[in-house]
Amino acid sequence: MNNQTTKTRRTGPDDRLIELQAKAALFNLLAQAFAYPDQLLMEKLVSGEFAAILDESLGVLQPEGAWADRIAVVKRQYTAAGQNAADLLLELEKDYTRMFFSSKPRLVYLFESVYKEGKLLQESTFEIARLYYEAGLNLVDDFKLPPDHIAVEFEFMAYLYFNELAAVKSENRENEALAQKLQKEALEKHLTNFGRTLAEKVVTHAATDFYKIMAAVAASVLAAGR
Repeated sequence: MNNQTTKTRRTGPDDRLIELQAKAALFNLLAQAFAYPDQLLMEKLVSGEFAAILDESLGVLQPEGAWADRIAVVKRQYTAAGQNAADLLLELEKDYTRMFFSSKPRLVYLFESVYKEGKLLQESTFEIARLYYEAGLNLVDDFKLPPDHIAVEFEFMAYLYFNELAAVKSENRENEALAQKLQKEALEKHLTNFGRTLAEKVVTHAATDFYKIMAAVAASVLAAGR
């Protein structure tokens, strides 16, 4: 499917709903990609679901982008991998562990506080946690990772875009405004700067195409802003 370079930005009455859906779906994929790889991720890759959502979302948000070749790589390496799925998952696990945990010195850190304050669990950690609480999320029940983990911040953005989408559909102006406010704060004060830096490091250090491609997607989406 090589139609992304010929698409133009949508201008119809449902544009906003389509764009919000695409943003929610794409940030959800980024959250999955930057969490520790597991069987669920591999199932979505092997079934083709991951590549299909990636293709559709980028086709809406960046129709002028040259993503077709890189999405084709994801499809070729992972879709219908069959009996090789276990080996492919192990490959992702090894690459993830090498970049984010076992390398000395550490190649890439996953936490915002390390980029901003030089160590874990600093002021930025509690600031982003405050946004989660403001959005009505319970950190203990809703997240299994520290609040400033890149995957959690991506998941939070997906949640906010889903909330805005629901608010627009139901004409709930209060919830719509809250979702937009939190998106702006999360991106401008937290995710955009450290997320782009992290993504650029992953592009440099990843051994697998999957992480190189998803990091490039993250950097591009964050550079585009809200």
